[in-house]
Amino acid sequence: MRSLLSLCAAIALTGFATAADNKDPLRFLPDSTDVVLKVEKPRALVDAVVKHDLAKQAQELQIVREFLDSANARKFFQLVAHFEKELGAPWPELIDKLAGGGIAAGLKYGGDGAPFLLILQGTDETTATRFFDMGLSLLEEEMTRQGAKEKPKRKTYQGVECVQLDKELLVARAGDAILLANKNESLKVGIDQYRSSAKDPKAKSMATSSAPKDVAGILPTNPAAWLWLNLKPVKEFPQAKELFKNPRNDIAQTVLFAGYLDVIRRSDFVAAGLYQDGGDFRFAVRLPAGRDGMSTDAELHLPRDLKTSGTLPLLEPKGVLFSHSFYYDFDTLYQKREAIMPPEVAKQFAEGEKQISRFLINTTLSKFLSQSGVYYRLVAVQPERVPDYKTEPDQKLPAFAVVLSMRDRAFAKSMNALIKAAALAVSGQASFRSWEEEIAGVPTFGYSFPEEGKFPDDPLKARFNYQPTFAAVKNQYILASNKGLCRELIGILEQEDWSKVAPQNMQMRFYASALGQYANVAPEQALAGTIVAQALKVGEARQQTDALFAYLQKLGTIQLETDYAANQFRLDLHWKTRK
Repeated sequence: MRSLLSLCAAIALTGFATAADNKDPLRFLPDSTDVVLKVEKPRALVDAVVKHDLAKQAQELQIVREFLDSANARKFFQLVAHFEKELGAPWPELIDKLAGGGIAAGLKYGGDGAPFLLILQGTDETTATRFFDMGLSLLEEEMTRQGAKEKPKRKTYQGVECVQLDKELLVARAGDAILLANKNESLKVGIDQYRSSAKDPKAKSMATSSAPKDVAGILPTNPAAWLWLNLKPVKEFPQAKELFKNPRNDIAQTVLFAGYLDVIRRSDFVAAGLYQDGGDFRFAVRLPAGRDGMSTDAELHLPRDLKTSGTLPLLEPKGVLFSHSFYYDFDTLYQKREAIMPPEVAKQFAEGEKQISRFLINTTLSKFLSQSGVYYRLVAVQPERVPDYKTEPDQKLPAFAVVLSMRDRAFAKSMNALIKAAALAVSGQASFRSWEEEIAGVPTFGYSFPEEGKFPDDPLKARFNYQPTFAAVKNQYILASNKGLCRELIGILEQEDWSKVAPQNMQMRFYASALGQYANVAPEQALAGTIVAQALKVGEARQQTDALFAYLQKLGTIQLETDYAANQFRLDLHWKTRK
């Protein structure tokens, strides 16, 4: 049974194709289906993955070779070879014959055990019939070998052969289509839809519903696979009603996710698509609601005016591993707290503001927030050696920085005072040496860790990776882990052009290609781990680790960004492989 399911899963993962001879697999799904998945181009998507340069190169890695040589992998390949021999075609051609018309999956909300149906729309009924019969025959042989008491139960419904494999898995063949279901009812509904569509192509089904039109109207064109999710019933769930009400009782959800929750609350569906372009891949999510009509709490995460930039450019200093840029308005949280928070929480917030202001130096919380900006940027780079330290850390850690925008330069004075007060407060538990100097013409200050000073819970001497440095450049405030990184960021900020409006309210980029460089910072640790884990000789282990580091450097970048247009929310995840 596991072998049959493995083969079916492999075919399902290949993709979903456009209708062949007007046979859309969506015709098996009733128009009341809540979640629909369809992959448009099976073989093309398989080729994009299997024939990708990175996939080919991965097969040269020892860890991948060991997996491909495992018992389960060999059994799978033997099973595929058996089907190829018996059906008279290589597996890529079998994908076309068994799923060339598309594969679709549908789900009806219902908690655990929700009705589910998967359809493989073939293009060759003879091949589909033989595959179906061979699969059942192999399954019965395997169950007999294992001494199973019950065998698959065969029956017919509306002239369609159905087989119950176990309590939660049924299969059927309807002409050149193969169906898999988790419930008897969902299989019957699929067959009923099949018969209705055969009599009347315009009969109600997901093929004739608004879902395909919703997807086509909001997603970029030609997705290799797409997903449609009905949000109307979701918003009727008791937990969802609490989540989407405004203001909501859980202020943490508002602070963190107000923008997302607002567009979901105002949308009837969400659509997502998978795209392949050359060696790159993109995943796009769209909702039919944007800034127009957005709630007050969404102003925490994005400007209401489309002409106002949503983010500042990503910071990309030398050796960058990760960069993040986003919008957040803390002053709106304070100024519009009565509209954003429930009355009792707003009252507590106002009382807390008075208490916090007592600890601020020469300012109040309200003034401090009004001086702060709305643009935040985070960046992590390769580990930086600190020349002032003789002691080397046992573990090399990335250098990092946070860069904040300022509405008022007075914010920098308040931040300087807060940081110095915080350092003084913890000086009893850890040793610091303060310093001040000018870097690239900008006054900076920071702290170093004395070689013989005390520092709790640091057996690996990780503190010697860092030399915290702080500076104000134009209307930006830098909090950097290292003096060298701060120097480079000062140069970047001095030359940045902020005249171009960026519509995205969040940008994030992960530099997978730099991961190999970071992993190679301490190659001895990886080498020792490989030797111990696989009991290899030093030369062989070094060859494996070098190959892995080189492969990681070819993975390129992964970028995530969100954008609230006037009437549409967009989320795009883009993996750009290194050519």
